[in-house]
Amino acid sequence: MAVLALVSDLMMQSQVAGAAVRAAVTLEIATTADALVEQAAASRPRLVIVDLSHPGLDTRDVFASLKKVLPAESSTLAFGPHVHAARLAEAAEAGCDTVISRGQFHAQMEAILRRYAE
Repeated sequence: MAVLALVSDLMMQSQVAGAAVRAAVTLEIATTADALVEQAAASRPRLVIVDLSHPGLDTRDVFASLKKVLPAESSTLAFGPHVHAARLAEAAEAGCDTVISRGQFHAQMEAILRRYAE
């Protein structure tokens, strides 16, 4: 699998799925942080996307857990509202490879996913 995502908002899930189709990328959506880590361990995706707005998300824990199960060549990307600067910084400090605002992700989503096409 190319891309695994934890996206809480149903509208954003639909937009990511549509962008994945247009980018010709295999996408799987996880519904919880625990499921994200389990699916990442099983499928070894090239990119893992984490919505920092996911309810109850422990940012440090999820990125520490992903680091343990992902191959070195996999990348992680987190996005969240630009007004949550502390949350974005926390993701970067936790080891996320790329941290961007929700608006940036929305604007660049298809281009980002294209980079991981198989």
